[in-house]
Amino acid sequence: MNLAREINEKLDAILRHNREVKAVELDFQDPNFTINDVNSGEQVTKEMVLNKADEVYDIMIDDLNKLTKDGQNCRDVFTNQYYINDLSQDRLIAEEIRANKLAVEEAKQKNSNN
Repeated sequence: MNLAREINEKLDAILRHNREVKAVELDFQDPNFTINDVNSGEQVTKEMVLNKADEVYDIMIDDLNKLTKDGQNCRDVFTNQYYINDLSQDRLIAEEIRANKLAVEEAKQKNSNN
């Protein structure tokens, strides 16, 4: 797997994790909601769940930092309009840019006295 795909997978995993944490926080707003520990079967508190989620999040961020060497491996990734070194996405974006430029030029020609 190339670096771009690994970075994208880690970023997607972080987004999924954040959605799951928000869902659990919403679940805990219900006073009747409970979660039991998978191993012991004991009931866990909201703080315990969120602390574990923070630990998992920190591990994911550490993995991403190792993968990107603290961001040094992927300069200008987020300022680049193209997807992270994904040639199929780059091709689609380039075609879209060309089509937009062509549409602008055609509009100019229609408005001029040619």
